[in-house]
Amino acid sequence: MSELKGKIDTAIGKAKEKAGYAIGSDKLQAKGAAQAVKGKVETAVSEKANKVRDAVDKATDQL
Repeated sequence: MSELKGKIDTAIGKAKEKAGYAIGSDKLQAKGAAQAVKGKVETAVSEKANKVRDAVDKATDQL
């Protein structure tokens, strides 16, 4: 997972959600909302993984 992929999924999901609202498609709205949430989770997980990786690198540099 990458932070960029998460941000892209979030943006695409929000666009689908808005398109679904505009055309009256509950199904497209729901799919878009789900994709946006998935993207937010991917971004958050990637950010946390990067922080852990940085902390491990810093700790091993001190050894």
